[in-house]
Amino acid sequence: MSTRSVRDRRRAIYTGLQSFMDEDTVLKAITHWENRYIDQPSLALQRFVADICQTQELKEKRAAILRSLIQAMGQDTESLMADPRGEGAESAAVNPVSASQAFAELMLAMMAQLDDELQHKLRIDLFAALRQRQLPLSTLEALQRWLGNRQALKLGNVAPAMLQKLLNQYYVLLCENIGPVRADKILAKGVAKVQHEHPQLDAFLDELL
Repeated sequence: MSTRSVRDRRRAIYTGLQSFMDEDTVLKAITHWENRYIDQPSLALQRFVADICQTQELKEKRAAILRSLIQAMGQDTESLMADPRGEGAESAAVNPVSASQAFAELMLAMMAQLDDELQHKLRIDLFAALRQRQLPLSTLEALQRWLGNRQALKLGNVAPAMLQKLLNQYYVLLCENIGPVRADKILAKGVAKVQHEHPQLDAFLDELL
């Protein structure tokens, strides 16, 4: 798998999944591969297939899907389907967007709707709450730098499940401070803003919400 270009591997993933999923589901699976497995060896395909086969129907086809992907990875470049990302996507895929970027953009979009005093209070309250969660030290320090002075959030390959918990924690604090009705509106407006300004993060937002 590692001997082929990112573009050809993505084309192979796209080709191998076509007969098992609709177009939207295939594209979400490709985004997941770009985020988690783009630098992984071919043996990681089995874990990738397990990740994307969550419905009962797909679980029953896991073996067939894995065989299809392995077969597609071995096909000649000319026989693969066109790159779903279009021409010129190679450079973008080398440094794929991540769930942590979606998390950071959404958090900032939510914070921007609050006055400075409340923003400051919620940042302090959030960090205090996060310290009780026994997060990895590197994650906690990255969040502290980000919450403290708006540095770029660099969490590395943090599981979306953890980011979802962090987002939920902030939402709880919002509800406690301004009430659930206004908190819901702020979340919805934040999601809409990120979707409009950063459409490439849409699939990652789905993992967080």
